[in-house]
Amino acid sequence: MKKWLSALVVVMLTVTVLTACGGNSNNAAEPGNNQGTPSNENVKLEFLSLKQEQASQAAFAEIIKRFESANTNIKVEIQTMNADQLKTTLRARAASDEMPDLVTWMKEIDTDYLLDLKGDSYLSNLNTESIQAANAIYNDQVYAMPIDNGYIGFYYNKTVLADNNLEVPTTLTEMKQVVEALKAKGIPAFATGSKDLSVAYMPLIALFSETVFGRNPNWSTERDAGSVSIATDESWKLAFDLHKDYVYGYSDVNGSFNIGYDDANAMLAQGKAAFYGNGSWALEPIRQVGPDADIGLMAFPISDNPDESKLLVFPDTSLSIMKDSKNADAAKKFLEFVASQEAGQIWSENVKVSSTVNGVNVDYDPIAADINQYISSGQFTPYGDRVLRSVFTDKLWEDFSKYMLDRTDWDTLAKDLDAAWDRAKEVEASGQ
Repeated sequence: MKKWLSALVVVMLTVTVLTACGGNSNNAAEPGNNQGTPSNENVKLEFLSLKQEQASQAAFAEIIKRFESANTNIKVEIQTMNADQLKTTLRARAASDEMPDLVTWMKEIDTDYLLDLKGDSYLSNLNTESIQAANAIYNDQVYAMPIDNGYIGFYYNKTVLADNNLEVPTTLTEMKQVVEALKAKGIPAFATGSKDLSVAYMPLIALFSETVFGRNPNWSTERDAGSVSIATDESWKLAFDLHKDYVYGYSDVNGSFNIGYDDANAMLAQGKAAFYGNGSWALEPIRQVGPDADIGLMAFPISDNPDESKLLVFPDTSLSIMKDSKNADAAKKFLEFVASQEAGQIWSENVKVSSTVNGVNVDYDPIAADINQYISSGQFTPYGDRVLRSVFTDKLWEDFSKYMLDRTDWDTLAKDLDAAWDRAKEVEASGQ
């Protein structure tokens, strides 16, 4: 499969969820083969991680501690950074031929730099569907080993609803009634804001995952074939309209540019808003503010048919080995341990997410029951922004707020997004 263009690819190849210097084994095998460092030689694995949350860092620290205890000749040095820092670091490291050994996977990392894990035995410890979903953007390769299943949906504060004699809405008509009732009492229905655009962007991902891919899982293929387009598909417009009219329109509009990620988490936890669209990573900071808050999780009602309300559930944290790692065998040993029930239990209990490891079922939070209900009933979709080409999602991120804030109309936005889709397809086809 041709690679998608990303900031990393543009710089590296001219040639966009997860430190330091490269491996130094003098007896390492050539990159990508199955030889590697002899098992009795001391090895230092360098691991670049995008997981900046405190719980994720604590979980990785415990996993690494136990791995090193069982593999005394292998040390794992982990460095945490954000996505832009990771891209910058990889550019510099590739230029000096000192790539790290392990990274938390991002779709923006070009496959020229990733090791194909297909056929590795430890992958059988993981849920097959999660592996397939994590690698959906590739043809038949496995570059990402998923360790948890994340979600993007709408948290809701049960106490706020109950105190106002309101039920959890299951249809769009019911949602309209609920948000109007809250507005009449001066309560923001949604915790969202524009100070940190990710707070506003996350619910849009949940919405178009439902309206577009929840209705038609093959939409991307059909768009590539030219049989559908964003401009002519009411499902895309519906997502943007629900986002503008409900998620933003029934939020604290006047204070929007003073509300960021931490503020929105606190609003939901403290009962200052009823709903909050975000992902699994927001659960920890919500619980830090309101450990006993009565919180649920739901998919947004996109019509008056409750069956169309589908939760976006997808592999979130995945690990990859860099193809030029000089310690590939040791890195695979680490992935084998991460794929064990012992490590899966540590990750799920600390990070409060469902594990992809077979046999690991942690009741990490009351909302786990909500997620399991959507999955068991088949009311979920694994297709969100992570299965879209980076050139397109970059444009989506750049322009979505213009429609939300009435700075552009739908026809103009849809035309621009269709053009971005075509550019992304061309870039992939060119292999640049």
